[in-house]
Amino acid sequence: MCGIIGQFCFEEGRTPLPQLALLHHRGPDGSGEWMNKKGNIYLGHTRLAILEPTPAGKQPMVNASKRFTITFNGEIYNHQELRDLLPGINWRGNSDTETLVELLSAMGLAGLSALKGMFAFALHDNEDDSVLLVRDRLGIKPLWYRKDSASIQFSSEVRALLKPEKTQLTNAALSEYIGFGRLPETGEIIKNIHTVSPGGWLKITGGDNSSNCCIKQGSWWPDDKGFKLKPKNRKDCVSQVNKLVTTAIEEHLISDVGIGAFLSGGIDSSIVTVVAGKLLGSRLQTFTIGFPQKTFDERSIARLVAKKAGSEHTELEISPNTCLTWVQEAVVNLDLPSVDAINTYIVSKAVRDCGLKVALSGLGGDELFGGYPSFRSIPWLRLLDMPPSAFSQLLIRTLPSNVKQKLGGITDFSALNLTSARRRFTSISSLKEMGFGSGVPAIPPAPSTLDVMGMISWAEIHSYMVPMLLRDSDQMSMAVGLEIRVPFLDHRLVEAVLGWPQKYKSGPGIKSLLVEAFRAELPQEVYNRPKQGFSLPMDEWLKGPLSEFLNEGIMAASDLLSLSEPSQLLEAFYKGTLHWTRIWKWSVLGHWLANQNKTVNTAVLA
Repeated sequence: MCGIIGQFCFEEGRTPLPQLALLHHRGPDGSGEWMNKKGNIYLGHTRLAILEPTPAGKQPMVNASKRFTITFNGEIYNHQELRDLLPGINWRGNSDTETLVELLSAMGLAGLSALKGMFAFALHDNEDDSVLLVRDRLGIKPLWYRKDSASIQFSSEVRALLKPEKTQLTNAALSEYIGFGRLPETGEIIKNIHTVSPGGWLKITGGDNSSNCCIKQGSWWPDDKGFKLKPKNRKDCVSQVNKLVTTAIEEHLISDVGIGAFLSGGIDSSIVTVVAGKLLGSRLQTFTIGFPQKTFDERSIARLVAKKAGSEHTELEISPNTCLTWVQEAVVNLDLPSVDAINTYIVSKAVRDCGLKVALSGLGGDELFGGYPSFRSIPWLRLLDMPPSAFSQLLIRTLPSNVKQKLGGITDFSALNLTSARRRFTSISSLKEMGFGSGVPAIPPAPSTLDVMGMISWAEIHSYMVPMLLRDSDQMSMAVGLEIRVPFLDHRLVEAVLGWPQKYKSGPGIKSLLVEAFRAELPQEVYNRPKQGFSLPMDEWLKGPLSEFLNEGIMAASDLLSLSEPSQLLEAFYKGTLHWTRIWKWSVLGHWLANQNKTVNTAVLA
């Protein structure tokens, strides 16, 4: 896992080189730089050495024919198998980077479909002096780019693309942040800054200025081959889930350094731990975070899972003072503001401090197997799409107040839009009252073979998991030099489960298909209890020891955005009539804007 950075200048030597040092936290084990003969194309890399930690894994890496040079962030879990497709190459080392650059040399974009893993990379082709940017199927690894009149710059993080001028959040990006507590995945996020889409590519071919430069982009996933695996019956689904999940976890264990696992005691992390434990035993290190407050403590169940897995288990009880310090550190370390990043930072920081570089996560299980309330509520809410519109408005008035508030102002009652709307912090109507846009996420078209449950999964993936959970996992883990791996997002598993009919996936209890597939391997305490994620006592802290930090962020947001809403909501929070996340999103945004304002003037682009 690493940080990548690069630049394509339209004129030789005109633009200063990107600041590789800004990505040192992503790759504290080393760095490398490369430039083409003309001096207008630059690739940089900071390294977290996990596979082939010797100099044979150093990047940027040139392929054997000297035609291609790559800077790569991620892991290719099947890279040894892919070497069998590339006979005649005199391999210099055992890194997946070398496998990837030789595969691309031999097959071009067609080789992407053979990859199993998470990745973002930039590939220079010496033959036409082009640069190809590629991102993995589900956007596990980030890749941002900035285009101006002089160059295109790209990086694993936005901070490396910011210029010493006004850092402008677009109105669309700010609308979506206020609406959902995170910035969008598509479109212009900050002035001139965009992201390569999940499953997308962008190719830059030169010219002597921006008007002559040719930029092509497209998608390589999803393709026509996936989402079509049809099981015979429920029993067949159970068998396939066990096989697909087990295989994915086993493949995610490749490493030349020690591997750990986040173990919360929930269904997903327990399955990851038990399966990984079969292969690694005591070489697998598991970690559970505990708090003195019993409400937030799942250590007893985690112990049962760790014992069954045979892992070397560590219970980390973080003192309140340490945790409070880390909460503030997390906000400072955010590359982009998010309401939901703090948990990941605290867990990652605790595990990294124990000496680990790699940790497995159960992220993705809820999206695939129906672990969220949306999978139960959206089929009923789709009745709102029935004509006439007056009937829809009548139904809305009968809904619980919290659901009614989220739906305020929406006119599209499709499963995709309703699912994303259920995640709202601020309704479309309220956003418009503040002078912002609707903040509706741009969800990519879903495969045509998906039924309603598949559509809900697709919406949860693209309106919540990718722009919030995966982004937070990357920026918060990499802030401390830790790689998080997510085996539930293996593309073969995703394509299979999302494409199956709902009748085979739904059932009694939470994630019934997944539980049934691994029931014999889990302690019953794991699945015979209500769903409870890892959470912090934030409401208590924000009204107590973090109140000053909270207030500072609110004041910054109010001042820099010229809005009265943050201060008004702060009063409601202290009165106990507002959930802590609704005020915390404003404070995080305020702190982020203030941090940018230390070196540049921050503004909002109308």
